[in-house]
Amino acid sequence: MRLAKVGVLLSVAILPTQASGQDLVTMVKGVSIATLDSTMPTVPLESWLRGLTGRSHPVTWEINDCGEGGDGREAPTCVEAIVALGGDTTAHLSLIVADLEGIRRAPPAIWDMSVGAGYRFTGFKTLREWAERVKGQ
Repeated sequence: MRLAKVGVLLSVAILPTQASGQDLVTMVKGVSIATLDSTMPTVPLESWLRGLTGRSHPVTWEINDCGEGGDGREAPTCVEAIVALGGDTTAHLSLIVADLEGIRRAPPAIWDMSVGAGYRFTGFKTLREWAERVKGQ
């Protein structure tokens, strides 16, 4: 009987965890940017963004469908950092955090990086290029 309980507990402990709202944002804020780009320092994302943008550019965080679900299709879950750079310019860094079933992805990975001015967005291939553009604002 005791062995059966241990087996059940072990099987539950190794199952992937379902993703939930604020937990995902908290996880992304604390992820090391070195896990997103091996050429970057080992610093939590939230701290790195604050150092990159300064206090004059607020960062907001939102959970969304990785930009793919607007047409009614299923999409993975992303957490997006949105940096207000001034005027109508914003920088967007989206990290995929959960698959279609809501199972957490560990570690998160970059889904999309862009800077938008009005309705015109420029995409970036590397975190370093995106950061340079954000710093240049």
